[in-house]
Amino acid sequence: MNPTSSLSVEDTMQQLFCRYLPLSPAQNGRLACASVGVLLAGSAQLPKLARWLSQGGSQDNRVQFLRRLLQAPFLTQELVYQPLLRQALSGFKEKTWHVLMDRSTLEGYEAELLAASLSFRKHALPLAWQVIDFGCTGADEQLALWQRVVPLVATAQAVVVHGDTEFGSVEVMRFLRAQGWHFILGQSANTCYRPYRTATWQVLRDLRVTPRQPVYLPQVEWTEQHVYGPLNVFAFYAPHQSSPESPQRPIRYFATSLPITHTLRQLGRRRWGTECLFKDFKSAGWNLELSALSHDDRRDSLLVLLSVAYLWATCVGRWLCKTSQRRLVDTKTQRHLSLFRLGWDWLVSRYRHGLDWPLISTLYS
Repeated sequence: MNPTSSLSVEDTMQQLFCRYLPLSPAQNGRLACASVGVLLAGSAQLPKLARWLSQGGSQDNRVQFLRRLLQAPFLTQELVYQPLLRQALSGFKEKTWHVLMDRSTLEGYEAELLAASLSFRKHALPLAWQVIDFGCTGADEQLALWQRVVPLVATAQAVVVHGDTEFGSVEVMRFLRAQGWHFILGQSANTCYRPYRTATWQVLRDLRVTPRQPVYLPQVEWTEQHVYGPLNVFAFYAPHQSSPESPQRPIRYFATSLPITHTLRQLGRRRWGTECLFKDFKSAGWNLELSALSHDDRRDSLLVLLSVAYLWATCVGRWLCKTSQRRLVDTKTQRHLSLFRLGWDWLVSRYRHGLDWPLISTLYS
């Protein structure tokens, strides 16, 4: 292995940060050092990250360097991640952006990761996130996060928001429509509706849905409390469980602002990209739950570092596909690895052979 390869790849990251981040050279240097460590270690555990830092001194000193960095005021979504995200999305030319919201439990922390993400090729890229107390979220927490997403998707021609039952309140629907966005949001079987401007309220669970026969309802008003609408509703047979301990539910219900078409169900599948994102941050990638960070601010700073590495590896993976280099990592005819894994594995391979990293910063459509 080339002994200077770590410095070479760190120089690449520092050039990237100097070009797009409003930070000092010293801050960019610290950030580049840690970002390279994240990509090479493939872990959120500070001792494992520390082994891959170019910093001199003992292992304890390198861990202390990381702890101080995670406490630095500049390591925020607004100053570090969002400028890089905007640059990446400057090459994203999709007419419709599919934005997902979901939460994932951080085992061992009694906390949840609430995240809004952008659907991208059956996976998702983080847009904004918040670590919250364990349990279901309310409309206030969700709307606070949606407010942070609005400027990040300002260049999109059209936006469709996806979420499960927890994220389908009328308050959220009103906010999304005020932004000019569409939505496909899961709903509880106990929700009341009625045909637009009629008198009789009905309950979703009474819809006659069978394994072969979905139901589509145009122009309905939503809930006796809000009498909100008109909306369109569809329901289909799809046995599912929210957790291994919960009872199985046979039917899924959705409210949407989109017109009723036969492609709605296929369009709604994009929401599963967020599950791939959470898996990459946890068991299939960074092992976030093993980071052993109990302080919320440090955990959020670590998420900034992980998101920077995730975004950049995905950009590199997409670039490999666009330049017909995917076979260098994934030789299977049918794609075996995600763009994130393609980029990540290729970058680590380049490092191990003492080769520089390319300065890739755009997410090609």
